[in-house]
Amino acid sequence: MLPIAEFEARFRDILAALDDIADGEDMEELNAEFEDALFMLSQIDLGADTAPEEFTDALDEFDALRADYARLPAAKDVAERMGMLIEFARKNG
Repeated sequence: MLPIAEFEARFRDILAALDDIADGEDMEELNAEFEDALFMLSQIDLGADTAPEEFTDALDEFDALRADYARLPAAKDVAERMGMLIEFARKNG
């Protein structure tokens, strides 16, 4: 598994791309939820027995956000990138 910090950095890059194309209140709200999911990811203690479950929960949150972003024409490409990262994280996490 890649370190949580590596996944967090990759998700932060995606958030930066989403911030760059934010075109209204809907996307700004989604970006705020994305920041919450990033915080959830950053708080995972790899030494805890619950770490795998917490990681899966964070990925589920990102995947739900990805689906919401995919419905917005301006964010469709970034949502696809996000989906690839989520899939990679599920396979390597």
